[in-house]
This record gives sequence, structure tokens and C-alpha cells, in this order.
Amino acid sequence: MTKNIKALLLETVIICALFAQEGRSAVTEAASSEIAIKNPMIVEADEISYDEQTAQAVAVGHVAVKYADLLLYADRIILASDGNVIKAYASEGKQIIIKQNGSQTLKGRYLEYHVNESEGKLEAPEAVSQVPYGNVYVKSESLDIADVQSAYEKKWLHGKNLKKTSSDDMAVQWHNVSYTTCPLDKPHYQLKSKKALMVPNRFIMLHNPRFYAGSTYILTVPFNMWVHSKKKAQGVVTVSPNYDNDKKVGLVAKTEFFWKTGKVNLEASYWTEGIFEYGARVDQKVTDWLSVYAVADRSYDDDLKDTKNRPRWGALMSYAGWNLEAGWAEREKRSVVRKPGQKEYETTLWRRPDINITSPWAGVHTGILSQYFRLKANYGSYQETGTNLDAHGDFIERYGWGADYYTELPFRLGSVIISPFIKGDYWNYGYKNDTHDRQIISIATYGIRANCGIFELGSAYTQKRVSGHSAFVNGWDANYDTDTFYQRVGVKVGRDLTFSVQGIWDMTGDINDLSSVGYSLSYDNNCCTRWVLTYNDDVSDQDSNNWVTFSFAINAFPDTQFKVGTHALNNPFGRPGGLPAKRKNASGTLMEREGTELAEENEIKFPVFDI
Repeated sequence: MTKNIKALLLETVIICALFAQEGRSAVTEAASSEIAIKNPMIVEADEISYDEQTAQAVAVGHVAVKYADLLLYADRIILASDGNVIKAYASEGKQIIIKQNGSQTLKGRYLEYHVNESEGKLEAPEAVSQVPYGNVYVKSESLDIADVQSAYEKKWLHGKNLKKTSSDDMAVQWHNVSYTTCPLDKPHYQLKSKKALMVPNRFIMLHNPRFYAGSTYILTVPFNMWVHSKKKAQGVVTVSPNYDNDKKVGLVAKTEFFWKTGKVNLEASYWTEGIFEYGARVDQKVTDWLSVYAVADRSYDDDLKDTKNRPRWGALMSYAGWNLEAGWAEREKRSVVRKPGQKEYETTLWRRPDINITSPWAGVHTGILSQYFRLKANYGSYQETGTNLDAHGDFIERYGWGADYYTELPFRLGSVIISPFIKGDYWNYGYKNDTHDRQIISIATYGIRANCGIFELGSAYTQKRVSGHSAFVNGWDANYDTDTFYQRVGVKVGRDLTFSVQGIWDMTGDINDLSSVGYSLSYDNNCCTRWVLTYNDDVSDQDSNNWVTFSFAINAFPDTQFKVGTHALNNPFGRPGGLPAKRKNASGTLMEREGTELAEENEIKFPVFDI
């Protein structure tokens, strides 16, 4: 942005000098014409005049300057051709406005810029800048502008950061600045700092920012905070705490490096139980529809009490709504939920290979009723070694096909929005073993969601029926008949705060037992941030499955979600993964959003290489 400001100011000095009748300026007419042709610009104002004695051009009243992709609006502009100085003023209660590309906006009360020195200042500045999934809003008392080399000499910018810039970039140093992604006049949260450094379209650095929830001070961050304008921030290390029942408290560090057609993600963690884990994933795009990946993963096994290497590699394909993943894995940790709400079955699996494919969703519409279908298939060769790493036989080949189904019919009954829905999940597996085993799994979920003012209610009944059996006997992919009922109640205890309770009943056969109760407190202002605290209470007679998770995310930066704990409540109230919302007359509930997010995590996804 400031790079174009510099060019704009210089050109404005030249062009406005040409408005003088005599055309007497330090710039020759030929040179002025040549620059004007290369950089066409439009200057509009109620009145434009030039004083030869002071060598100043003055534009007054609704001044608008257009130069390339930049627009400058002010009530009064003074341009001194002697020294190439520009001064822009705003009337009382108004602001100078500078826009670039429609995505960068800078406002202020008074601008002064010295073209020869490439330096300037702006009083009462405000800026709006785009980030991957939203905007950031910055305000301060004043700011100083300089080219990056001058900024380095002034010690605004360190040498290692200077290397990340271009010689054409400008640096902006803010004083007593506030920063937020919330667009409100009184933001839900904000970061305040005595100073901040911005290189537009590259990064913003806040010096030891103080975090405020509304106007309430919470804490001071003990380090400088970096926010990158691009979707990918190369080499930036984030460190966050975490907790695990077996590993206890830990610190997790993550970073990412990328190039035009690929990227590498690095992660390392250390836990108070003396456990060190690390991993690396490399993705490389081959064509627009094909990418390959390799994963080095050294992670801890809670049952074995040991840390093992667990490499994975494979390929991902995506074309016209069709998605395919072919992957190989060694010593993969696999968690299987036998019954919703109860403790997971842990095991170790080898895959050579595992191929999954899904078709696009197809819709069938009859009146106001819409139904959606898609096909899926699987082929793989697997060996399960269990929690003791004792081989359970040779590799067994499995092949199968299946289908997904979903329908929803939202309607309004007075002030209550009601959304009945049905989900279907079908798999037909065959096994290449001596007995030619076959396992057919049919899962049907019948549910209803209701949104009535401060309350949201959800009821769902899931019936799973299995014929035949798995070649792995009681192994990782064995399924059994189950009947499960879910009841969820949510109530808004504040404008953006929702408390939810969810009970899960095991109704298989003659059983009618409450398996678990989950409690969730969610703060989601539908604006800038989302906080979720969840506790699961295992009330069954089985092994204890109590856990707590906490997550925090800034909506503008979803990839930087902070989360303590890895568990999530079983949630049947969302749409199947990969199916976009088709709602026209009903607003979504929190339970639907959370259930859909869980379903999306299991989808085959082509990696994003946009940097």
C-alpha cells in the first residue's frame, strides 16, 4: 500500500504542477508528460490552484485521486513541488481515506509525506486489511512511514525480517495500537501494544501485546506476536500447551514451509511424563487433480507404554467431485468406538494399501423435499497387531462398496424452527480368506432438531444392523448390532453463550442404560471468536471414559485453532461430510454445526497449495 502511496505522491506533485497556467515547476514539461503517460492518474476536486511564489498546488473540496489500483480521498491537499512534500487534511469529523485493491483500507486525520526522503506520518490512523478468512482492524494514535531500508536503519526492522521484504516495500510503525478481527466499534476482543510494525501485504508484528476481552484486561503476551497477510506463513513456529490423561501436560510446537506446488508440516511435543514425540508431513502436487504425500510420525502408544515410528505415504486425487485416497501405513494407531459414548478400542494396524473413493453428492428434489445420495468404495490389505504387537495372522484383503443418504425437511411452526432429518450409511464388505467372510453394515439415523428462541433441542435414534462378520473376528473393523438414542438440550445463557447437555442411551436388545452425559459450554459470537469447553461423564459400568477438552479459535485464522485434548462428543445431528447446507427457511443450530464439523474431519480432502 505505502509503495503505491509514494508513487502517487510524486506523480501528484508533477501532475498538479501542470494545472498552473504558466507551468513553471522544477520538472520539465517533457519529463512530466512522459511520466503521466506511463502512470495515468485522475485528480478531481471542487477547486485546484497553483501558487508560483510558494511553488504549491492546492486541491480543495471532495478531492479524489486515482492512481493505478490506489484511491486517495481528502477534503484538502497541499503539494509543494519544492521538496516534493504532500499534506492531506480531513475536515472536522471526517477522515482521509486511502484504498488499494479493494482489500486494503487506511484512514486518518492528517497525512504528511516527504517524497525525497520516502518518509511520512499519519495522525489518528485506522486500517482494514484482508487475511485468509476475514479482516483485521488496526487503530492507533499515529504512525510513521519509511521504506524498509530506512526502517532497518531506524531499528524498526531487524535484519532477518528485512530479508523477507522487497526493496520496493514500505514499513509502517504504529504507536499505541489496538488490533482485532472483530468489526464492532466495541470489539469482543482486542490486542493492544505500545508499538507495532507493519509491512503491508506481508506481516504485522505486535510488541508484547496485552489481551483484552471487551474492555477487560486479561493478560500480557510475553513475546512479540506475528500475523501474516498470506494464507501460508512460512517458518513461523507456534507453541501451545496440551494435556493427555497418560502423557499429562505437554508443549506442542508446529511450523510449516512451502513452495509453489508443495509444503511440509513439522510438529514436535514434549510431555511431563518424559515422552518426546515428533512428526513431519510432505505434500507435493503432481497435477491439478493429483498430489502425493509422505508422513514420518513417531508417537506414543498409551497401551504399550512405548514410542514407535509410524510412517505413512500415499496419493490423493480430486476431480469433478470425485475423491480418492490410496495410502500405506505401518504401525498405525487406530481407535475404534464400539458403542457411542463408551471407551474406545485401541489397536495397531498395518495397511498395504488402503484405497477409498467417494462420488459427488447427487440431489433428487420433489417439491420442497430434497434427498441426497452418493456412492463410495474401498479396497485394502490389512494386518492387525493389536495392543501387544502380536500378529493376528497374515495380511487380509478387504473390498467393499457402499452408499450415503441424507434428507432434511426444515419448516416453521410459529416461532419454532423444526428440522426432521434422516441419514443412511451402508457398507457391503467382502474378505479374501479361506472362509470368504462377508460383513454388511447398515446404519440409519432418524432425528429432529428444533430451534425456539433461546432453546435448541435435538433427538436422534441410530440403529445399526450387521449381517455376517469380519475376517478380523473381534478386531478393528468388527461391527455389532446397536441401538442408540441421543437427547440434547441447549440453552443460551447470554447473547453469545450456550450451555448444552447431551445424554446417550444404549438401547441394544433388552438394555436401556444411560451410557454417558456430555456437558458443553460454547461462546460463539458469530463474529470473530469461538470458545468451547466440553466435559464427558461416563456413567456406564464399563471402563471409565471421563475427559475434558477446551478449544479456542479466531474465525479469521481457523488454521491456528488452539485445543487442549483430542476427544469430542458423539454427535449425530450434523450433515454428512462433503454435503453443503441447502437450507432456505431455517437457521442452523449449534449441534448441527458441531456434528457437521466432525463429519468433515473424515472426508477425503485434496491439500491446499495456495500461498
